[in-house]
Amino acid sequence: MHDDGGGYMTTTTTTHYVYSTPAAEPVTLVSPTLDTSYLKTLGGMVKCVALALCFITFLCVVGGGPGYFSGAGFATFVSIFGFMMTLSLLLLYLFRVVDQLQQIPWIVGEMVFCFAWTIFFFIAGSMLAIAAMRFHGAAGWGLASVCEFFAFGAMCTYGFDCYLKFLAWKHNEVAHGGMGTTVGGPQGTPKRVTIRDPYDV
Repeated sequence: MHDDGGGYMTTTTTTHYVYSTPAAEPVTLVSPTLDTSYLKTLGGMVKCVALALCFITFLCVVGGGPGYFSGAGFATFVSIFGFMMTLSLLLLYLFRVVDQLQQIPWIVGEMVFCFAWTIFFFIAGSMLAIAAMRFHGAAGWGLASVCEFFAFGAMCTYGFDCYLKFLAWKHNEVAHGGMGTTVGGPQGTPKRVTIRDPYDV
């Protein structure tokens, strides 16, 4: 406050603004850890059997007979795509990725996949059975009957896995890798690294 010479007093007000940023939430990074104990569970063993049957079916179809038969291409697609999807799921369970992404409905997704591949392997096995009868005289399609056996075996494996996933979904179970817990905590628990804001005091 000061006199401006005319008898009036002038008041000057200074406003100070303080800017503050909210404290940043720490970010937790999870590094996947291999846990081979999942291979000892029923789900892990079923996936390994499905992988083997898909691969053997593919080998039999490739070396089994004339490529122009329509059933050969479909059986090749079903076995290769089934192998890749099952291998991907197995790796996600082995590295406990499914434990960290619980917002994804793993059980329902696997149930739908296994149901679809049960149907696809039934169609592929039926086509291979027709091919084995149609090209009975061809030496190459001698493997078609063997391939048909493995295709129907894969169909039963995926059907059984679909049934297991249906039971898990019905009982509101959550997908997880490994065999559970031991003394000292879960086996193969992913390592957690917490990163904080360097400007957060």
